[in-house]
Amino acid sequence: MKTESIAIVGPGRMGVGIATAVLMANRGYQVALVDTKKRAPGQETEALDRARADVEANLNLLERLGVLRGDAAARAADLRVAAGLAEGVGGCAFVFEALPEKVALKQELYRAIGPLMDADTVVASATSTFHLNVFWDVCSRPGNVVSAHWLNPAFLIPLVEVAFGEKTHAWARVRMCDFLRDIGKIPVTLRTSPGFVVPRIQAAAMNEAVRILEEGITTAEEIDTAIKAGFGFRLGVLGLIEFVDLGGVDILFHAGEYLHATLGGEHFKPPRLVRAKMDRAEVGPRSGKGFYDYDGVDTRALFNARYMGFVELLRLYERSRYLNFAGGIAGNRPPEIEDTPTNRKETP
Repeated sequence: MKTESIAIVGPGRMGVGIATAVLMANRGYQVALVDTKKRAPGQETEALDRARADVEANLNLLERLGVLRGDAAARAADLRVAAGLAEGVGGCAFVFEALPEKVALKQELYRAIGPLMDADTVVASATSTFHLNVFWDVCSRPGNVVSAHWLNPAFLIPLVEVAFGEKTHAWARVRMCDFLRDIGKIPVTLRTSPGFVVPRIQAAAMNEAVRILEEGITTAEEIDTAIKAGFGFRLGVLGLIEFVDLGGVDILFHAGEYLHATLGGEHFKPPRLVRAKMDRAEVGPRSGKGFYDYDGVDTRALFNARYMGFVELLRLYERSRYLNFAGGIAGNRPPEIEDTPTNRKETP
């Protein structure tokens, strides 16, 4: 069990989500939710009071759903709120910055936080937009700064993308990943780059879904049903690069060439790396190599394992009261959750 303190700067949806994630893991961390915004007289604590209530509502719901480690009231007792950096971040092992995506606002924080950090404090921005040099340029301890991009809802989505760069201390990256694993998250590391992994892929897919709607090809509900019952369903078992390999790099190449020729748009044009794979005849398992190396891999066993994954997902859908393939929002919320008092507040 740990005794370190965690500070989260920003009492909005992401800050509330990160606080919930740390508390629900029940690993002994003390959590401070910090508000640095200057509030109007008489409203100094409103944002923090609302954030505390939202965290408590999340914990109560998670307890009811049977996924909270421990008692909701006890977990909520490990949360404190603070107005101002000095009170909130001093002596903390980890500080998560979850401010709005405004460069000047974030830089103001990183200028102020440097003198308050211990030598081994790791500071992580929840941004998925900005390169780390935005923070390095103004922080007195740039080597301690990484990005940790959580996906909403932060307390339920396992992934956290951890970005680092040439100024990042290796120990800072390692400590951040170790902490995330300790609270049950799955960190992936990457070089600092605007958009990270998931937001870039997500933005491309979302924009294409809206284009299909814009062109009048089908309805929003049908598009979402197609995504849930097809594209998204497969992604529960296959990553996109693995999907390319198992389907065949050549299939992606020819499909991309056709879509680029008929629909236009550079986003359909096969990337250079796909063309290079085609030139080397590295098209997936049947050639022994694609983006992964299949030397010595039993291809039939590999496909069977993925098929078994699909079967498990189908069984989960069949017995679930909460999952379905229908697009749209009508009738998509189970009554027992919809009518739960703790779910009536706006939670992240």
